[in-house]
Amino acid sequence: MKKNIIINILGLFCLLLTVKAQNPPITPAWAFKHIVWEDSLNTETGVQTLVDSYLSRDIPVEAVIVDSPWSTAYNDFNWDLSRYPNPEGMITSLKQKGVKVILWLTGVVNQKGKDTSLQQCEAYDYVLENQFGINYSEPHEWWKGYGIHIDFTNPKAVDWWNTQLDKVFVDGIYGWKVDQGEFWFGDKVQTSIGEMSNSDFRPYYYDAMYDYTIRKNPQGIIIARPYSHQGGYSASVHKLSLGWCGDFSGNWDGLKLQIDNIYRSALRGYASPACEVAGFFQKRATKEEFIRYAQFGCMTAGMINGGENGAFTNHLPWFHGTEVEDIYRFCVVLHDALVPYLFSTVVETHLHGGSLLKNVSLEEESHQLGNFIFTKAITSLSNHEVMFHLPSNGIWYDFWTGEAFTAGSKITHRYPLHEFPLFIKKGAIIPMNIQSDIIGIGDSELKDRYTFLVYPNGLSSQLYHLPLGDGTEYFDCQVSYDETKGELKFSSDSSQPFAFIIRNVSRPESVEGADAWKYDSHKKELLIMVSGLSKTIYVR
Repeated sequence: MKKNIIINILGLFCLLLTVKAQNPPITPAWAFKHIVWEDSLNTETGVQTLVDSYLSRDIPVEAVIVDSPWSTAYNDFNWDLSRYPNPEGMITSLKQKGVKVILWLTGVVNQKGKDTSLQQCEAYDYVLENQFGINYSEPHEWWKGYGIHIDFTNPKAVDWWNTQLDKVFVDGIYGWKVDQGEFWFGDKVQTSIGEMSNSDFRPYYYDAMYDYTIRKNPQGIIIARPYSHQGGYSASVHKLSLGWCGDFSGNWDGLKLQIDNIYRSALRGYASPACEVAGFFQKRATKEEFIRYAQFGCMTAGMINGGENGAFTNHLPWFHGTEVEDIYRFCVVLHDALVPYLFSTVVETHLHGGSLLKNVSLEEESHQLGNFIFTKAITSLSNHEVMFHLPSNGIWYDFWTGEAFTAGSKITHRYPLHEFPLFIKKGAIIPMNIQSDIIGIGDSELKDRYTFLVYPNGLSSQLYHLPLGDGTEYFDCQVSYDETKGELKFSSDSSQPFAFIIRNVSRPESVEGADAWKYDSHKKELLIMVSGLSKTIYVR
């Protein structure tokens, strides 16, 4: 009897370890920020021009995707010097601007190519001779030509593939946009470990890319499909850095389909589904569609803007005028400011499972971003009027007006172009990275401080996992605010400069224990600045 109990306990322990191992990975902090790309010129000039065009307009860019074709053949990992004459110089130049590079690829080695300077990959014969491909290394037509898909169940094939990746994975390269290729090679595929369904084979491909990337650069990522209407689930939940559902039209129908894909990804347990702003192909986004795409995107894990449907026209905010440029800048800056909150929430999913996007409603196209932010997408013109319900628990403040609404309230409201449904839960304590006054929360005075936005609700207390730099390392910080006692406490694993913005409070007579403080009577907002490992501040 005792022996059986011990065996059962050991079995349960192993099961718990397995479950934890399937939780999502930690997305590096930098990867939540604004990512751009172009698929019109596909040149070094195009990349530099695109990045500089955003930066010159004070729209932050964290990374740029170099899309296909950038290599001389698919996939030989040799830069096409007619398109990118100085790739090392380009990467260095972008690095000096604080911009990381992500390279596109698929797992196919071509014999014939559609848009590359060389038809056959230099390694094609080697792959064929060594039987490194699926389906007995027989070539097959796919959307970029005709070739062999690497068998990622074969350790020798994976080891060889990694040596090919090594040719370009240099300092300044931070990962891969891992695109579909396997999808074209049959519903059933032959592999080194036997026949399997295409859907069962896919994780071998994406997992191999993830494992290689984080081994070479722990701050690196893969961007790949979580759930997509183009074939279902692809990458593994526990080995996907940033989700990109892939290939949408730029119109309302494309936005609605993308929301559906992103929400299904969240329900599956993918931690970080991101938005492809303004779609990739087919219809180009109008002014209104572009704005609503961006507003939804800034409430996901990432804003990824680029496509073949007008990369240097309708994908550029300023193409639609200064109003749209300003709105887009607001969305990017708001999203970047929320990175500590997004990052911490994803660390929680890594530890306990779940997604950054919670309480998703496919019917109302609404979701919570973490525990304290709620939004609803606007997916049609209809005079910008939308109807939706707030979450079924808590009191929610309208971000724009400050008006409070009870749980489950039905909201019918007309939103001008520069606004969208955005609500903050009473009792929220939200860590932010404030760099300017663009979003109306703090200003440049808070730069280089972890700032907590506090909405009092009796006693509120939150534990956050805050990023140490741009990668996956973090420190824990516990913050609590007792509204009745006027007592603010924090305890941190790392000594940092902190700031606290407490909203909806009266002017205090004194603030004890702060390095500095000030009160904004118009906003009814108290700003407290302090540093250290732990402290108690008394608001009298």
